[in-house]
Amino acid sequence: MSVETSNKPWFKKFKPIQEWQYLKIKIWSDEDLQVEITELSFRMTIQQALQAIFGQSGASCYINVLDWNRFQNEGIIKVKQSELTTVWSAMLHHQFLIANKPCTFDILSSSAHLISLL
Repeated sequence: MSVETSNKPWFKKFKPIQEWQYLKIKIWSDEDLQVEITELSFRMTIQQALQAIFGQSGASCYINVLDWNRFQNEGIIKVKQSELTTVWSAMLHHQFLIANKPCTFDILSSSAHLISLL
């Protein structure tokens, strides 16, 4: 008797964990940011957050910026599922300055499927 054809009520077929996690992130500040933040500076700020909190091992996390809206300062990044907690905690604890105004990351939503963030 194969496991897939089992009609046992206590048997539950688990879905495998997705390899990637997608995060929708906003750069947030109390004051109005009157400068344009490029995708490169967004990417570098994330890397600085990882390195500041976790050192070189944090900076080695694979992060792919899939989308960046420079008018709303929001972006979507792709992170490995195994590195999600590292990236998430680094971004929550990192504060930085843009045009001498204090800023932080705001994680708006998270999903294993990119389509749900668009």
